Amino acid sequence: MQRWSTRALDDVAVRLTECMRAIGWGVVKLLSNTNLLKTSGTLLVLLGILHLPVWLAAGGSWEGDVSWRKPILFGISTGVTLWSLAWLYGKIPRWKMDSPLGWWIAVSLLIEVGLITLQQWRLQPSHFNQTTAFDEVVDISMVLLISGAFLGILYFAVRSLGEMQCEADYALAFRGGMFFLVLSCVVGFLISFHGYRQVAIGSEPGLVGEKGVAKFPHGIAIHALQLLPMFVWMSRLLAVPLAKRVVALKWLNLSFTLQLVFAAYQTINGWARFEAQTMLSFSLLVTSSIALVVAVFYVVYWSSWNQPLQDTAREHVSHPNSEPQ
Repeated sequence: MQRWSTRALDDVAVRLTECMRAIGWGVVKLLSNTNLLKTSGTLLVLLGILHLPVWLAAGGSWEGDVSWRKPILFGISTGVTLWSLAWLYGKIPRWKMDSPLGWWIAVSLLIEVGLITLQQWRLQPSHFNQTTAFDEVVDISMVLLISGAFLGILYFAVRSLGEMQCEADYALAFRGGMFFLVLSCVVGFLISFHGYRQVAIGSEPGLVGEKGVAKFPHGIAIHALQLLPMFVWMSRLLAVPLAKRVVALKWLNLSFTLQLVFAAYQTINGWARFEAQTMLSFSLLVTSSIALVVAVFYVVYWSSWNQPLQDTAREHVSHPNSEPQ
């Protein structure tokens, strides 16, 4: 009996050791940068989605300083950004600073969106709110968190300019996306600076001039990191040749650039989003739309679905004087 009990205890000890080792490796794997970025992104996307029925049940305006829009949009938007950063992280060679900065971005943005959600459940404005000591701590904490996350994002934007373990079209898409993400963050800091000044004089923090929407340029740029790679994915799905995908992507990058310039121009002048009041406004709006149409047309034309038209064009170039039958 004594021997059996000892063997049984030894067996239990071995099993517990194996179990703890498995849990330990699981935690290490989860906390690795790629998985942590993905996991944090998934949690935030779920957070945003789960607040949709809350908004429908509780009601209230979609706009405003206190709105269920904030946990929904910040959750989903930040979540998909972390997913994109996780993809990028997996495509660059490892450097010493990659691990701590990737970890810091994931944790910082997770906590920031958590604080925004907390303020909404308290029915308090999440931004530009220093009414009480607690609100002030939350406000300052969010500024510090997003500032730290921005440094990490800037680091990976620079890293994306080097070697990437993917084809040229995806590399161009992510480099362009990171460029626009950095610009979006810079615009976000300008929005914060402007907002605090507005609050100090008793004005609306999100308003520039009479009708300018401070977050308009920020919204234009922030999700290029998802839209550009998605454009590449759709082009590949349509079997567009690599060289043609790259050309189309350059047109799309040009469109995003012109849209961002248009949004900044409108906002700085205190005009509503699409009130093109000058020739420059109208020109920027039209040329950005043309660049977008050219990018889409280029993909459609060179897709596998359009092979007969391509063959006809090649025959016409090869035999320019041939008469149609």
